[in-house]
Amino acid sequence: MKVYIYKGFERFWHWTQVTLIVMLALTGFEIHGFYELFGYREAVMIHDRTAWAFLALIVFAIFWHFTTGEWKQYIPTLNLVKEQIGYYVTGIFTGAEHPTNKLVYNKFNPLQRLIYLGLKMLVIPVMVISGFAYMYLNYPNDTFVLGNLGPVAAIHTMGAFFLIVFIIAHVYLTTTGHKPLSSIQAMITGWEEMSELEAKEMVKSEMEYSLKVAKHHLITDKDRSAFLDEALQETEEKLGVKNRLHDVLSGSGAGYFRLDTNGDYIEVNKAWANLYKYETVEEIIGKNFSLSRSEKSFAQLKGNFDQVLSGETIEHGLVIRKCQDGSIGYHTLTMTPFMKDNKIIGVQGVIINIDRDNASKLQWDNE
Repeated sequence: MKVYIYKGFERFWHWTQVTLIVMLALTGFEIHGFYELFGYREAVMIHDRTAWAFLALIVFAIFWHFTTGEWKQYIPTLNLVKEQIGYYVTGIFTGAEHPTNKLVYNKFNPLQRLIYLGLKMLVIPVMVISGFAYMYLNYPNDTFVLGNLGPVAAIHTMGAFFLIVFIIAHVYLTTTGHKPLSSIQAMITGWEEMSELEAKEMVKSEMEYSLKVAKHHLITDKDRSAFLDEALQETEEKLGVKNRLHDVLSGSGAGYFRLDTNGDYIEVNKAWANLYKYETVEEIIGKNFSLSRSEKSFAQLKGNFDQVLSGETIEHGLVIRKCQDGSIGYHTLTMTPFMKDNKIIGVQGVIINIDRDNASKLQWDNE
């Protein structure tokens, strides 16, 4: 499954940054006399202009990160750092499960966050400052006396080696995705190919994240009419999925449903039908939600249903569902009013499947 991860500016910024850093490295090491490629004078001129272009890119990138909120991707955390290191050192070679999942709003694992933060807050600033000092600082100077540029050049060169090591490690780690070239292709097209398990976990995480955001707005905003619709739309936009979200959720364990004021199903997605063991969504349309409940659980759910029709939002920690074939399943449930023209005309909700092992760890809402 392919999921839209990287926005257009991210891809432009990434490849432009790579091009400029490589050009700075080529010309910089030639200036130091390691080889002759452009000629000393030409190398100095190219290095100078590329440095200015790199500085301009940094300014634009900082502006973009702060105006879009993407700067939060780099907030450091020590959670799972040890596990991430262990995965890269040994786990990756033994087929171990990745300790973290890549998400649209959380693209970097804990180790990447620390490395990228150090790169942006230490290595690149040192390179920029030492580079411009090396090229433009006159010495000796009436206001600032610098004996020689040896220390500045040494710092600048050391920073260049750090960048080269980072690029080599970065290129290697891009081959550790679902397929060897999937991460590189993702940075070209924006769409990253993931395994079925990774895609499912991502969709679930994105769904839960959007519902939490929507719930926050529900508490602070008076207009509740678009609560779940906006959550679903936000998730669809984040995921960048090419199909309707309801269809994509069919493989994720999360199901969507909508009921009229009588409790009859108006709409369900494929995931909902699969969870309840129906072969097609048409089998359930027009039927009442009481058919999937025991007498006791229906009484409780009917009370919740009436509360939602009065304007409340109901969340359940764990619900037992009675499937069409007589089997039992478990899921979380969120229900919210469905409104049109500022009038409640039904109930809509999302269920997220819980496996039996995890179900035993959650609080029961129905028996």
